[in-house]
Amino acid sequence: MKLFPGVPPFQRWMMATTFVVVAVYSISQNKSSLVEAAQTKLSSPSPRIIDGDTVDFPNGRVRVVGIDAPDDDRPQLKVLASEALRGLAARDGGLTCSVSLFDYALRREEQCRSSPKSYGRLNLSCRFIRNNASVGATMVAQGYAVDYRAYSGGAYMDLMRDAAERRAGLWGIDYNRMRELAIQRARLPAGCSK
Repeated sequence: MKLFPGVPPFQRWMMATTFVVVAVYSISQNKSSLVEAAQTKLSSPSPRIIDGDTVDFPNGRVRVVGIDAPDDDRPQLKVLASEALRGLAARDGGLTCSVSLFDYALRREEQCRSSPKSYGRLNLSCRFIRNNASVGATMVAQGYAVDYRAYSGGAYMDLMRDAAERRAGLWGIDYNRMRELAIQRARLPAGCSK
């Protein structure tokens, strides 16, 4: 079976060469981002909290991997989630974020591959400095974020169910909006094979 029937051999060769060049370039660009993210460790006793899953450090912005907190489409809940993370970070000595800090032992399935960066933010896992507790697990357990299945591998599902049952945090304020967010984030994106 020919890949491009009717196309002269020289043109097929040129198309294949172009494909290989573009593929190598793309891989090299992504590899440098992956290396940068893997080697990055950001830490601060007083990071600036953007929202319930985004933190600004003096040397970069971080998106906490594996969770999703309410955003601009749920402004009241976004403010409360931000305040919760701000209070936890102040109480527990700030945050440290890196690729190696994810709660791998809690995963139920494979995580989808995610870009090392999204919207100018590094996608990293974070822990509180003083007690080394997982930011993702804490925010979900206290009801201020939901499990983001594609990027958590379901690591925080039980914590989220428990928070919803107890009506903890935002679940007690607007159960239906949190439920909608949880349902959206439980779906795997097209092309993601567990």
